[in-house]
Amino acid sequence: MLLRVDYNSNPNIGILAAANDSVAIVPRDAPAEFVKAAREALEVEVVRTSICGTSLIGAMIAMNNRGAVVSDLATGEEVETLRSAGLSVAVVKERHNALGNLVLASDEGAVVFRGLRKATKRAVEEVMGCRVVEVASLGRFRTPGSIGVATQKGALLHPSLGEAELELVEEALGVRAEIGTVNMGVGFVKTGIVVNSRGALLGSATTGPEIMRIQEAFDLL
Repeated sequence: MLLRVDYNSNPNIGILAAANDSVAIVPRDAPAEFVKAAREALEVEVVRTSICGTSLIGAMIAMNNRGAVVSDLATGEEVETLRSAGLSVAVVKERHNALGNLVLASDEGAVVFRGLRKATKRAVEEVMGCRVVEVASLGRFRTPGSIGVATQKGALLHPSLGEAELELVEEALGVRAEIGTVNMGVGFVKTGIVVNSRGALLGSATTGPEIMRIQEAFDLL
């Protein structure tokens, strides 16, 4: 199921939440309507928490169906909440703490920001089970997790990327990669979508043609 939703009138829901095929992670103060939409669209349990003391869940956590990686700025309580939700969690000492913006991952592979520490890349390999491909940039963008989202069915990326970048992502993640936008033309698709293999939450400004593209990219028709 695909549902359009906002978060207290904010359509940039992908910054605020993250999901895999088992659980959706949302901020502690997430509106009841948002939590209900996440349960219905994604068909998962919903867990409320903060990460690194912030509500920017989607920006702060790199996650797939096998595990998650967060910065050591995350508190013990936050990490325990994630683990209690069934996630294997690696806590890494990393000066770049917005790991959700720096890692684009499926269950098979990940494209990561080259500036990550070796220990962080190793955690993505070991805890998330990913073959890691380092990139200096995808197109003109240095933060691959901010311009794309991926599930086991596909990936959606910024429309300015060319065939070479899409092929790199497809080879690394083991899924088909498409280009698209959210929220009426926003190319940073991570900002406006929370998606898993069953469904998606889409920012409330996402248009009909954008929804059709998203359905095709993630095989949610």
